[in-house]
Amino acid sequence: MQHTSAVKEQSEMPDAPPGHFVRHCFWKYPLIAGGLAILLIGIALVMGSPNSARDTIAGVSQSDPGGAILAFTQELDGTAASWENAESRGMGEPSQVFVLEPVSDYATLLGEGVEKAVNEYREADVAQRQAWAGAYEQALETITPQPTGGVDASGTTPSPDHTRVESLQGEFGPVPALVQADLVLAQRGYLEQYLVGRDPGHSLQLGTIWLYDHPAMLNTAIDNGLTDDQWGMVKERGFPVGPWYLIIPAIFHVKFPGGSVGTGFVLWNLFAALIFLFVVPLV
Repeated sequence: MQHTSAVKEQSEMPDAPPGHFVRHCFWKYPLIAGGLAILLIGIALVMGSPNSARDTIAGVSQSDPGGAILAFTQELDGTAASWENAESRGMGEPSQVFVLEPVSDYATLLGEGVEKAVNEYREADVAQRQAWAGAYEQALETITPQPTGGVDASGTTPSPDHTRVESLQGEFGPVPALVQADLVLAQRGYLEQYLVGRDPGHSLQLGTIWLYDHPAMLNTAIDNGLTDDQWGMVKERGFPVGPWYLIIPAIFHVKFPGGSVGTGFVLWNLFAALIFLFVVPLV
C-alpha cells in the first residue's frame, strides 16, 4: 500500500517548470572577453604583434650598414647563407640576384665609376672574382669589433665598422665600388623594389632571403633564444613577438597524440569536450 501511494503522489506532480527563475552566468562572457581583449592588446603593445610591419632591406641597411656590406661581399664570394640553397630556391646565383644585376640596372644613375666597376667585374673570370671578394671579406674582418677575449660565446656575428670601410687597402678590384653602390640602393629602398619587380609572384621571398644574409636577423634570434623552428615563424619582423610565437608553431609543429588508450584517449576526449563546452548551459 505504501508503494502504491508513493506512485500515486509522483503521478500527480505537475509537468510545469518550477516557478522561480534559473539564473545563468552568460552575462559574464562579454566581461571576460573584454578583459582578455584588453590584456591581449596590452601584450601586443609591449611584446609586439605578428601583424607588425615586416623588416625591410632599407631599414636594416640604414641601422647596420656594416652588416649590409658584409652580406653583399659574402654574396659575391659565395659564403653567404643564401648560397646554401640557391638552386633549390630557383632564384639563381645570389651574387647576380642581390648585387650585380641590380647595380647594373641602376649603374647609369649611380655614376660612371659604377659602370666601369660592373664591366670590369663581368670581364673577369670566376676565380678572379672570388679572389677579389675573398680578399675584401678578409679586410672587413680587420675592422670588425671583436668581443672581449676574442671569442663570442653567444654565437652572434658582429658587423664591420662602416666608418672605417674607406680606409681598407688591398687587391679588391671593383668589389668595393659594387658593394658601396648596392648599399646606396639598399638604403634608399631601390634594392627591395628591384627584387619585388624581379619576382612578383613571390614578392617578399627574395627580400627575406637577403635578410638571412645580413647578420642582424640571426643575432636577434640568438639574443632571444629563438634559433629553433619557432623563430622561423616570425623572422621577418626582426624582433621577437613574445607569447605570439608559441601559438602558430604549437598548431603546426606539435604532433597531437593518437590512439584509443592512454594520452591520446584523454586528449581527444578533452578536445571533444572543448568543442561542446559553450553548448552546455551553465547555471
